[in-house]
Amino acid sequence: MKCIFCKSSSRGSISEEHIIPESLGNTEHILPPGWVCDGCNNYIAREVEAPFLNSWYGRNSRFEMRVSNKRGKIPPATGLYPRSRSKVDVYLADDGHLAICATPGENELHFVRSIQSHTHGTLFIPAATEPPQSYETSRFIAKIAMEALAERCINMPGWNKEIVEKRELDELRNYVRRGKPGLVWPIHKRRIYAANRLFTSPGTPPYEVLHEWDILAIPSSDNSKMAEFYVVIAIFGVEYVINLGGPDLDEYKKWLKAHSNQSYLYANQNSALI
Repeated sequence: MKCIFCKSSSRGSISEEHIIPESLGNTEHILPPGWVCDGCNNYIAREVEAPFLNSWYGRNSRFEMRVSNKRGKIPPATGLYPRSRSKVDVYLADDGHLAICATPGENELHFVRSIQSHTHGTLFIPAATEPPQSYETSRFIAKIAMEALAERCINMPGWNKEIVEKRELDELRNYVRRGKPGLVWPIHKRRIYAANRLFTSPGTPPYEVLHEWDILAIPSSDNSKMAEFYVVIAIFGVEYVINLGGPDLDEYKKWLKAHSNQSYLYANQNSALI
């Protein structure tokens, strides 16, 4: 077996790979050891996942959804206390109350004195609507897309070799593994439902969806080319679509227009929002 990112032998690797990080609530969708080698697993956690998870959107969205990290702690949300013009971090204490302190690097004493000198004040915590279209976001989604493809093929004999040797995937796999500062791999991004929206399906109680994905194959409009494959991912209600074969979204945009802007995730499903 070889690693789907670096293509090196992953024999002896012991690390499981969470397709979506545990810090976003994923405890089920995991690649077994070998699909991502220990070296790439550690690198991706440090250089690809952490920049997204520790971004303003990453922390505030997890705070809003009350999703804890691997140590069982909910990250703080970052807001603003206008009276002292201080950025503040808001923590959810173990007893359910909120704890507020100045963000590291801010003047803590100035913030505390401002709080003590006023009986009333306003604290602003902007809602985490969507992450920016950034290098950190696109690399993070590219990582999930490669691993979602691997999970789809995991029980198919010979498909580890097929994915590793697929040259059409090299540009994306190298973007994840090595990065390319300055290149923001294009992603179609939009909110398709509220993060805390409830779903219903026949015979089940209402439930939330933290994350989901599927793979969309679109026949090329140019008959000389093969079909293009897009991974459609939703995390906390924000949909991300990325092309596995290259930094291009043209065929997907045509598909989206032809299907009245409907999400592919719900094009053929019976579940409904309430």
